[in-house]
Amino acid sequence: MVSRIAQCLILGVLLFIPVAHAELPGNFTEREHRILKSLSLAALGPVPPSPSNRVADDDRAVNMGRALFFDKNLSVDGSLSCATCHQPEKAFTDGKPLAEGIDRTGRNTPTLYGAAYLDWLYWDGRRDTLWSQALIPFEAPSEMGSSRVGVVRRVLSDPDYQENYRSLFGTPPEFDWESLPDHAAPIGDTVMQNAWHRLRRGEQRAINTVFANIGKALDAFQRTLAPPETRFDRFVSALNTETTAPIAVLATDQELRGMKLYMDDQRTQCLRCHNGPMFSNGGFHNIGTGKFSGEGMDFGRVFGLQAVLMDEFNCLGIYSDAEPDQCEALGHVSQDPHQALHGAFKTPSLRYLEKSKPYFHDGRFSSLEEVIRFYQTPPDQGRNRIHELQAMDLNTEEIVALVAFLKMLN
Repeated sequence: MVSRIAQCLILGVLLFIPVAHAELPGNFTEREHRILKSLSLAALGPVPPSPSNRVADDDRAVNMGRALFFDKNLSVDGSLSCATCHQPEKAFTDGKPLAEGIDRTGRNTPTLYGAAYLDWLYWDGRRDTLWSQALIPFEAPSEMGSSRVGVVRRVLSDPDYQENYRSLFGTPPEFDWESLPDHAAPIGDTVMQNAWHRLRRGEQRAINTVFANIGKALDAFQRTLAPPETRFDRFVSALNTETTAPIAVLATDQELRGMKLYMDDQRTQCLRCHNGPMFSNGGFHNIGTGKFSGEGMDFGRVFGLQAVLMDEFNCLGIYSDAEPDQCEALGHVSQDPHQALHGAFKTPSLRYLEKSKPYFHDGRFSSLEEVIRFYQTPPDQGRNRIHELQAMDLNTEEIVALVAFLKMLN
């Protein structure tokens, strides 16, 4: 897999090297043709390895992870599963501004399509692997509200899960379930935390090991959620092979005009963050949407970075199957205190926008037109409103064209 740094360098070549402006099918220049190819799913490549999860590509783990993903009994009251917020028919999102579990959360639900290609999970990048990310909702009070003891108890008391677990990870630890509390975790309410700290260290380690392995099975399933082909991908394929007239794939002339606007770095700047086959550079950017006071405060990456470094389930932790030199993303993360991380959030994919709306980390916009108009008139800069955006100058027809192109990604 090409590294994020290499992708950025490649994009720089695509955008800024001088090229002969020969016209290609669809009136595209050679530069535009190269950019279109880089945005197509054909450029995505195979799912990258997951060195921290030795069962990541084991079919048995996929099957176990699929069952876990849809199992409501893993929540505290038996009413919620991972699929409650990540619904397959909605591109593994939920269609709500903010995710809702036991209570409403503070963030919008991102799609799981292509999640295996991400270096960082969550809007603030607080986890560095899919399996460590999968563990958070179980214990989050506003999501599934359970605990690692409760989840491990449920899994190891089920004969099918027991058999799956044994085939993948070996014989599970023996627990005296009668003496263990129903719920215990180092996070959560005071009752759960006190119950956790009363456990012996060996019991805590054994519970954590099984809990991590449950996350690894979920990881294996989510790695199979390949991004579906869109009409845009079919257009690029036709442009490359010329077996089908590319123009026949377009629904309107607006789509072609919007496509060219998207690639025009002087007019829209879209490609600076939304590049590559997933239309995301996977990085963190401040576009003036952080909230630094009052209800619903959200500082973004600045706290997410600290969280992933302290996470006991990260790639460098004792529950990981990776060697230290295999944790490339975590091993090379910059901890420079001068980074502009306050209010920075991960760049989302632009694929499947019709199913994954509303938009932004807090679900503040319900339409693509609203999103584009936000970029036209970014928030005023100030002490608490420093951001990266430069205002775009698009007229109404151009906005309509850009939206038409983005809808080709559904």
